Amino acid sequence: MKTRYNESPYTYKRRITREVKVGDVGIGGKNPIRIQSMTNADTKNVEATIRQIRELQEVGSELVRITVPTSADAEALPIIRKRMKEENLTVPLVADIHFTPSIAMKAVEYVEKVRINPGNFADRKKFAVLEYTDQEYKLELERLFDAFSPLVLRAKELGVAMRIGTNHGSLSDRIMNRFGDSPKGMVESAIEFIKVAEAHSYRDIIVSMKASNTQVMVHAYRLLVSRFYDLDMHYPLHLGVTEAGDGKDGRVKSCIGIGSLLDDGLGDTIRVSLTEDPIVEIPVAKRIVAKYNEANFQRLDDSIHYREFRNPFAYTRFFAREIPLKNNKYLYALGDSNPIRVEANFQNFPENFINEVGNLIQACTQASVLPESLHFRVSTEEELSYLAEAKRHALIDIPISFILQGSLSNQFYDNMHAIHALDKWVTYLPYFTGEEDREAFFGTLSDFHKNGGCIEWILRPSDLNRLDDHLEILNNWNLKNSLFSVESDDVIRDYRRLAFILSNCDYPIVFSGSFSDEEEALYNASIGFGGLLLDGLGDMIRISFPGDILNQLSLSYDILQGARLRLSKTEYISCPSCGRTQFDLQDTTARIKKRTIHLKGVKIAVMGCIVNGPGEMADADFGYVGAAPGKVHLYRGKEIVMKNVPEEIADEKLVELIKENGMWKDA
Repeated sequence: MKTRYNESPYTYKRRITREVKVGDVGIGGKNPIRIQSMTNADTKNVEATIRQIRELQEVGSELVRITVPTSADAEALPIIRKRMKEENLTVPLVADIHFTPSIAMKAVEYVEKVRINPGNFADRKKFAVLEYTDQEYKLELERLFDAFSPLVLRAKELGVAMRIGTNHGSLSDRIMNRFGDSPKGMVESAIEFIKVAEAHSYRDIIVSMKASNTQVMVHAYRLLVSRFYDLDMHYPLHLGVTEAGDGKDGRVKSCIGIGSLLDDGLGDTIRVSLTEDPIVEIPVAKRIVAKYNEANFQRLDDSIHYREFRNPFAYTRFFAREIPLKNNKYLYALGDSNPIRVEANFQNFPENFINEVGNLIQACTQASVLPESLHFRVSTEEELSYLAEAKRHALIDIPISFILQGSLSNQFYDNMHAIHALDKWVTYLPYFTGEEDREAFFGTLSDFHKNGGCIEWILRPSDLNRLDDHLEILNNWNLKNSLFSVESDDVIRDYRRLAFILSNCDYPIVFSGSFSDEEEALYNASIGFGGLLLDGLGDMIRISFPGDILNQLSLSYDILQGARLRLSKTEYISCPSCGRTQFDLQDTTARIKKRTIHLKGVKIAVMGCIVNGPGEMADADFGYVGAAPGKVHLYRGKEIVMKNVPEEIADEKLVELIKENGMWKDA
């Protein structure tokens, strides 16, 4: 069945939307993808807010959002506008509203855009009703119509745009009880509000589907656009992974969620939500959107027949046959229900082979990023002999993957004794000069395969056009323990093509990429491999760039964690600071990390206020949430277990809570 959120998973084509003007900035239509951020000063502190608006405008933020939680904050807006005019600050302002329609009515007078959250705006959260009858649901929608209409009409009169921003976990009772805490619930929540606006012929709307879980976020946006096609709606999209966190983790999660949707052709403006200074978000956002804003960016389909082979609206892993990787100590396997594996890539053969590998394994063990296979480029018979001897004598207990280079790639017939000691032979899809060459080559691989080895075939994009013929050869030679990777600059497109071709023959897929430096790897691998992982593709990751192999492995594990497929360390869900925050979010997050960073697989939410409390940290194990100045609520899941804990003892109480629930381990 053809997916309805985009035309094809192979061809890039940006979704065409209506243009919405936010002041002088056009969003959607033929405009570039816009980038924006949010101040974290108290809005009532006008000078601090003006300073941050100035800094964000100077660094390139095309819109700036400020929080307006109270009447006092709304009353500061005309003063802020006056000060902006005095300082020639022209960036459009967005007022962030959550709970109170009356405050939204004040704020709309002084900004170019208002953001409302359907789950909080004029809705109740008592969870007292388990089921709504059709009549009760209709009455709730009538109440919503009455509450929301005044803001819609005033925004229409003033020419102010609106973002209807649904957040996972902060859905209304009405939506939760009918659709659950799900992507579908998020979509239907937004559409309820859009229909109210359309009833008043108001369409200056931008829509978002934010979540801290990248799987939920991506699938919600795709489902939203599918519903838009059904309803003939063409609204621009604001993309963001909310509560992404800080440092490398925050960047990886943002790239996975935002980048993979941009690669689908979805998205018109983005905000990268980092628990850092707001101006730091802008360079990250610029890097993510860069290629999608290039005038000449396009990807052409190679006339592969299109058929959907995955579920674009929910995570379902693409099934691959199980392939064992030989070793002396552990049982590793690819495909089937096994975890997605991580392979370390030695770009140059180590001079002091055994010591370097031993030191790497020791460092990886301490960092909880143990490689599950070691990949070597082998150029000489001596290097091949080193690998074989290390394997035979159990000096290395991890499967060994190798690719033969230089003259050795044509002389492997003389080195089969050494090759048979190894586990995974990596080779390019060959071009043969004659039938005799083909027989000799596949006969050699068949011997290796019968000895328990598996073969990884590296494809170039052009090889995908003749892959069906190659699959027939593999079947004839019974090389069932084969797997595939693609050497490509356009990994999402080409790996999706590969997966489509393999959809009827279940060979595992290796994500393999070499990058010029660590920063390029972080952005490109997170967008490319992360997006593919959310499609349910992939059985192994192999990332390489100059420098420490430990950093390469860490990035692979970070991408798996960002896609919520393997938790190799503590997972932090921390919101970016804003004017609602009840404590210094950056310092608090850093302090809690210091106490808990060793708790592998535990998910901890650090939230500055209740609006981003139990809803936003929907799948966290524990929550540390600002309740009032100097006071913290502690959560187990969505349940408050300690209220108004003094901030000076809240860290220790959080540790006690984790211990009480059997999830604490000493460092």
